[in-house]
Amino acid sequence: MRQSVARTEAAGTAHFVADSDTSSSTGREPAQRITAVGDIRFAGPDLSLTTTIRSVPPPSGSSTASATASTTLAIYLGRHLYLGFPPPRSTWTETTVPTPYPYLGAVTTQVLQHTNGPVTVVGHRQVDGRATTEYHVPVPASVQTNHESDAHNRPFDGHISFAPFVLFVWLDSAGRIVRTSATVVASTSQRPGTVREVATTTLSAFGEPVHVVAPTGVVHT
Repeated sequence: MRQSVARTEAAGTAHFVADSDTSSSTGREPAQRITAVGDIRFAGPDLSLTTTIRSVPPPSGSSTASATASTTLAIYLGRHLYLGFPPPRSTWTETTVPTPYPYLGAVTTQVLQHTNGPVTVVGHRQVDGRATTEYHVPVPASVQTNHESDAHNRPFDGHISFAPFVLFVWLDSAGRIVRTSATVVASTSQRPGTVREVATTTLSAFGEPVHVVAPTGVVHT
């Protein structure tokens, strides 16, 4: 997997599509369908994304529940994140994120670079018309600590616990990662219950020119 990450990043750029479905075990928050489409420059990594979030009402229950959708524009330059909206709104905000965008989907590049395996070869299949080899990569349980602030601006450490899962990875004939997929279950120290996310990320158009730059008219936060 370490070599596959290196070969993918050696392409320089790629087109990026990510889909995820999230749901809460408590049912207090609506399920969401998130789609992000854009381009990536692996150095950084830098990404330009159009993200659409759709809420999914429960199949039964409240008769007033309805699906909603919102679209935002996002530009990641390493740990710098710029958020904007489609026209006619033109204001962008800038903030920083704890880690760069995990463009491989459910895991960061570091997870694949340092995995101890065992990595299992599953078989061959077509992904977007390309011949690929499918691998299964076990990912152990982990805990992520985030430095946060409460409603009174008092700092505290929040913890996110991830259950172990299997990452599905597809490589093309050049050994590059063209798709990753996983089902991840996480819980936080601040909220009861768990959140389940089914995520798939697909990369294509390796090496083609991309335009990822900071926007103008930025409001700093």
